[in-house]
Amino acid sequence: MAGYKILDGAIGSELIRRGVDLPKHIWSAEANVTNPDTVKRIHEEYVAAGADYITTNTFRTTPRAYLKTGVDYEESAKMAKNSLLCGVKLARDAAGSSVKVVGAIAPLEDCYMPQLFTNQELAVEEFCQTAKWLSKAKVDILLLETMNSLAETEAGLIALQNFKHPIWVSFILKNDRHLLSGDPIDDVFEMMKLYSVDCIMFNCNPLDRTAMAVEKLVDRFSSKWGVYPNLGVGEPSPDGNITNYESMEKFISLIDRVLHLGASVVGACCGSSPEHIAAINKMRHDSE
Repeated sequence: MAGYKILDGAIGSELIRRGVDLPKHIWSAEANVTNPDTVKRIHEEYVAAGADYITTNTFRTTPRAYLKTGVDYEESAKMAKNSLLCGVKLARDAAGSSVKVVGAIAPLEDCYMPQLFTNQELAVEEFCQTAKWLSKAKVDILLLETMNSLAETEAGLIALQNFKHPIWVSFILKNDRHLLSGDPIDDVFEMMKLYSVDCIMFNCNPLDRTAMAVEKLVDRFSSKWGVYPNLGVGEPSPDGNITNYESMEKFISLIDRVLHLGASVVGACCGSSPEHIAAINKMRHDSE
């Protein structure tokens, strides 16, 4: 388990915990513009806690999301790009020279509703636009995050292949063998062999589901892999509001288990805080 890297924790649920209102549709994206000091402070706290990677607050910085707020397409694209560029700058300023910045690209619609996926051609176009903005803003890694179906994952990978960045893909699961869409994970892994993928991860899944999936699928990982689970008890909350949290002890037990199975990257998702990342960092120092 030596040599693993630490990803940061939640941004959205951490903004909620700190009293920031997250509007419908664009969720945490607006905070890059309205609450930049808070976003930057969260990034800085994760860096101080020991994160080797921090993720940009760009989960909903898309024209598609902003269009739902009532503005026209031209304005939605302008607002989305501005929020994304602000988000990357906040992460870059917090990261300094020693921490990598991971550019987060979410599903085009609600990550908990795979049935809303649009057609592949349009999806590739929209993913490519987001990736182009992130690339020009100089992120270090491109992350397709909380991918919920085979079709959307492939559209994202098609879009990202021409960018000169490492590509990470992270999945949200229905159970230990299927994505949220019901697509078998084995089929997704076979599809990904056609594309360049540097790290495969599971994110925003409950602790128990994460553990079961890793136990069953660890032999299928052909590249680096890792986890950053949801800290809420039960199914993930679509709006990020969590009232019942898993214990730190259970979280650390999971992290310890996946590290012994060979995980290269570990962190945490919704409901986590810099305290969770500091706890992983303590594990690393204690094992040295």
